[in-house]
Amino acid sequence: MFKVLIFIIPILVFSQIIKFAPLPIDTANNLYNKYAPMLEYLSKQTKDEYKFVYAQTYKDLLNNFKNGNIDIVILGALPYLKLKQHFKSALPILTFLNKNKSPYYTCQIITSDLKIKSINDISKNTKIFLTDKLSTCGYLITEYIFHKYNKTLKNYNYTYESNDVNVVYNVTLYDNSIGNIKSNIAKKYINFIKIIDTSIKIPEFSLVVNTNKISPKKIEKIISVLLENREYKQKLIVTPKNFYQPIEKILKLSDDNE
Repeated sequence: MFKVLIFIIPILVFSQIIKFAPLPIDTANNLYNKYAPMLEYLSKQTKDEYKFVYAQTYKDLLNNFKNGNIDIVILGALPYLKLKQHFKSALPILTFLNKNKSPYYTCQIITSDLKIKSINDISKNTKIFLTDKLSTCGYLITEYIFHKYNKTLKNYNYTYESNDVNVVYNVTLYDNSIGNIKSNIAKKYINFIKIIDTSIKIPEFSLVVNTNKISPKKIEKIISVLLENREYKQKLIVTPKNFYQPIEKILKLSDDNE
């Protein structure tokens, strides 16, 4: 299931309708407000019509991208690697920088329970809240962190809560619970939670295009107009070579390929 939010821009003659969708890590309205200025700018500069599409789950997002219902997506490392396994036409072109001007972030294990100071303090009754099966900060990296403590998620009760905000909500709602979320989300809610572990560096989100739907010339145009703009030049870089290699290695070593 996914829905299209109406994107209002001045009436122009467009050469192509390009459907854009972000990862469902927040509400549709919040994500729309975040990316609408970029889509409006691209529309004006490329003379194409950009439509914002919201997919409710990672699975829906990837399926609609593969089926040609979405042309450009924002993907994290694991969703991109999963997509690339079965869909060779996915091409990351630009990567977002965070507020530290870095193309990397971390996943952070959080809790609101004062008795839990590390993963060693969790019990069989501890509730574990994860974002999504296809989220990099979901099963894959949580299991990777658990291995440091000679633990595995298979021995615990974990559930998927769709996005980072829902994970925070549940962690603050239940005692004896932990969750794994993106570091910038953890920072936003640091007054309500505490961080008990941090992952290795994770590649930041990237703009991924469907090369079956968007021509090489148009891809070059998208890259150039964004990097020529002073605001976006400070927020984006060309996706580095071998950017996803560390996560790809973890994925290959994983004993659960969820």
